[in-house]
Parts: sequence; C-alpha cells; structure tokens
Amino acid sequence: MSETFEPLTGGCLCGRIHYRISAPPRVVSHCHCRLCQLAGGSLFLTWASFDASAFELTAGTPAIHESSTTGRRHFCADCGTPLIMTMTNDDRYLDVTLASLDEPDRFPADQNIWVGSRRLAAKGFDGDLPSHLDEPEL
Repeated sequence: MSETFEPLTGGCLCGRIHYRISAPPRVVSHCHCRLCQLAGGSLFLTWASFDASAFELTAGTPAIHESSTTGRRHFCADCGTPLIMTMTNDDRYLDVTLASLDEPDRFPADQNIWVGSRRLAAKGFDGDLPSHLDEPEL
C-alpha cells in the first residue's frame, strides 16, 4: 500500500495568488545564480521542482518576466513575491519558491546549484553563523 501524499498549498505575501500542488517535489535546490539573487533580493533562492501536471493556480494570475532566453519568472505584480520559474524549452516541470509554500519546512534542500555565482556572504549560511529565532538586538 502506497503512502498518501498530502497536497501542498502556497501563495504570495498579499494573498492575491494561491496555488495547489498534488505531488512531492522532484528535488529542492538552493540556486545561487545572479538572476535569482536579483529577482529575490537575496543571496540565493530556494526552489522546489515539480512535475507541471501536479501544479494548479487556485486564485489570481502571476505576472511574468522573461528573465533570460530560457527562463520565465512568475511573480505577484501586487506584492512582488517570486513564485514560479518555468523554462521556455521544457514545459514538463516548473520550480516553485520554497518560501511561498504554506509549509516550507516540509522539504529540506537537496543541493546547491549555480555555485559559481555564489556570494561570499552565502558560503557559511548553513551552520557556521549564529542562529536567531528573530531579529537580535543591535
């Protein structure tokens, strides 16, 4: 007997866009490419890759930015939340920002990708720095 997968849900900061995913991710990756750094305003973005057939929008329609000749970034035009990455040459898969899931802790990262663009400040993020539950006093 196979284990039943509990569907995933997620969406943007302002709540205008919601989605549902009916299958587990194929892989979860910390992407260190320069485009993800700029699109997310962070040192890297974490993406969960899914079969496109498992993904459905349940509310709203993301805006799309053609960030390269091969990739499209889907985001909320109202609040700016990065949500989805699709490729122009392969529609079988899509990537969803892990942080936009309602339960982002369900899946740990499996790998780092595009590490040639990794920022120096991101090299020790996974345990070498102090951890705080919230923002510490300065």
